[in-house]
Amino acid sequence: MTQSAILAIIIMAGWLVLARLARTLRRRQRQRALWALVIAGVPILGWLTYTCGPWAGIGFLALGLLVLIRLPMRARTRATP
Repeated sequence: MTQSAILAIIIMAGWLVLARLARTLRRRQRQRALWALVIAGVPILGWLTYTCGPWAGIGFLALGLLVLIRLPMRARTRATP
């Protein structure tokens, strides 16, 4: 693995941590944070796919989708009485 690939994996792992921390924000701030994560995540995912291959890209795409989709769904389930 090259240094570029390792760096891409580290940055993507940091992105995942930030996405998990977005849960602690207030609702309006969380929406902005999620959009910022999506906008920042697309080029990071492209770089990761370019350096590590399509399987790593698909894997991290699935992880990112799980993190981003799970946050709003949990908020919805708590809001319903």
